[in-house]
Amino acid sequence: MLDRARSHEWSTFDDPEYIHPGRDESSVRRAFLDAGWSDDEIEMHEKVEKDRIESAPTTSPGVARLTEAALDRLSKLIRGAAKKMNVPNRESVHFAIEPKAGPFVSKVNVVMTDQSIITMGSFFTRYCGLVARAYVRTQLAAPFCLGVHYDESRLRAELRKRPQLLLYWWRIFVSFALTGTHMLAPFKPSNKDEVLLMEQVALSMEVFGLAHEYAHHTLGHGRAILSRDDAHREEFEADKLALDICELVETELRYTWIRGHDVPNPYLWTGSGGILLLSSLEAFRKTKDRIYLSRSFDSHPNFVDRSSKIRSRFVMQPDKLSASMDFCGAVENVLRCVMLELEPMLDKLVPANIRTMAPDDWEAASFR
Repeated sequence: MLDRARSHEWSTFDDPEYIHPGRDESSVRRAFLDAGWSDDEIEMHEKVEKDRIESAPTTSPGVARLTEAALDRLSKLIRGAAKKMNVPNRESVHFAIEPKAGPFVSKVNVVMTDQSIITMGSFFTRYCGLVARAYVRTQLAAPFCLGVHYDESRLRAELRKRPQLLLYWWRIFVSFALTGTHMLAPFKPSNKDEVLLMEQVALSMEVFGLAHEYAHHTLGHGRAILSRDDAHREEFEADKLALDICELVETELRYTWIRGHDVPNPYLWTGSGGILLLSSLEAFRKTKDRIYLSRSFDSHPNFVDRSSKIRSRFVMQPDKLSASMDFCGAVENVLRCVMLELEPMLDKLVPANIRTMAPDDWEAASFR
């Protein structure tokens, strides 16, 4: 499998013969300083990242160590929740990096066994982090017109006042559509007012994505040829179990190190992080389809149907339902308004000849 992956056009393995110039340390440090971080705080951040990288196991030799560290952290959260829930078949699954570009996760069945491999694309967590940061900045720009007090005209007006924020959204989607990576999106780290919220949102997206594929494994999905209706049913079932996992992860992983107090992550327990992942991928694919004038076959249910089931899961718990509708509605409303503002820009900002240069589809078998 690794040999085939190395020869793939969109492989993300490090080339041993390539002399990497290294990252531009001065530009990275300047970006953090501009975001309000001190030299000591930047050095602490770099030390934490280095320790995580050095302690992470290797699932796909040759891929970026930072990606391996991210997968190690996420897989431990999901395995821990699955153990507490006593889900079936939880020992017969392996997590690994899929050394390929693109914002996806997927499940691969091991032939002739009940085992599965849950794979995470090399740039999945990068994608979640960028979308989370863009979402937080949009939310902070118009905090009182997103959820239950949604005001489309006001939200779109606030976006138009911030063309750099709209351009940030556009560059995220176009970068992943064209390259499968974040290389065309600028590095704009979170400031101190954004960082905790951004980390909560990104984590909720990442956990939901991997938990959804993990749910497919534990439920025994994907081992038979199904009708479209049955395939949709399996997706809804996987969403439901993924949300249960997210809710348990949220109770186990609160930020107790902040002044000794628990800090809940509503994006995990409400499922709004999952909706943000699904809705952003919907927007991303619309961008990709618009650029290349092509649409691949998709067996997944309509996003609106999945979102509706996610945000109504607390229908018998009024307090939780109210919060869920607020957070989930805010996510949908932000992505809706962002795309309404971006769609007129696509034809003007994307070179016309790019449509004749469509690469092979690196999204095959990707999560949606």
